[in-house]
Amino acid sequence: MTKDPQDSSSIQFKAVVYKVQTTVDYGIRVTLDLPESAIQEMAALVMCKRLGVVLNITAVPIVQDQSQADRADGKKARPSTKSLRGN
Repeated sequence: MTKDPQDSSSIQFKAVVYKVQTTVDYGIRVTLDLPESAIQEMAALVMCKRLGVVLNITAVPIVQDQSQADRADGKKARPSTKSLRGN
């Protein structure tokens, strides 16, 4: 688990947005895919859920063109449709 040196209680991890949806009561739910190696981060998030902790989340993109990098969940990025057509 990588922690921000300025905040000993922060939880940092790489993730891919798996799904974004609205709920019946018009709330927003975001589902993230974490790599299999993020066991400690998952445990910290589970504890936050159990305790009802509200988190201040900041998402920072790692790369601008996802087709040039492996995904955070360890899977290979899919080629863009442009590269499939040879453009």
